[in-house]
Amino acid sequence: MSKFLAQYPQVKLDLRLSDGLANLVEEDLDLVIRIGNLERSSDRLILRKLASHTRLVCGSPAYFERYGIPTHPDDLIHHNCLCFTYATGDEIWRFKRYEEVCDIKVNGSLNVNNSEVLRQVCLDGVGLILMPTWLINEDIQAGKLQAVLTDFQFHPQANLDTDIYALYLPNRRYSLRVQIFIDFLTQHLSNLG
Repeated sequence: MSKFLAQYPQVKLDLRLSDGLANLVEEDLDLVIRIGNLERSSDRLILRKLASHTRLVCGSPAYFERYGIPTHPDDLIHHNCLCFTYATGDEIWRFKRYEEVCDIKVNGSLNVNNSEVLRQVCLDGVGLILMPTWLINEDIQAGKLQAVLTDFQFHPQANLDTDIYALYLPNRRYSLRVQIFIDFLTQHLSNLG
């Protein structure tokens, strides 16, 4: 947001963060950002893909020095996997490589509903995380985190769309501020991997 505000100082943002589904009309929102799972979105909304949502398993070099590097998803049952809390209950990480599919029930010392907390605890060497590249790419490039199992793709479900989208009402189609913000997010997210 800092980069956007510096580039467009005349734009005022009213940013609301929530994992819940927002109602654009009732909440008088210009747009919402969602990651996949759009089957409940209204047909009245305009949908624009911003970026792919690729996730990687990673850990700190200190963690791997102490506990070793997993070379197959099955190895994760012997590691402290720090998990994002979902309403679904058990944490299953699904991996796919060619025709091989691995569903791994992971366990760890932390379940939390905040990605930044997970990222920081992982940076501190406590365990492994499964995070989107746009949140951890800078840490990987700086050598603070190391991605593992990169020859596998993470697939929560075979039919689940996991891309990142902007959704807005048709009456915002020609809003210059909406289009500028969407274009900025598209470019920024594509630069993060």
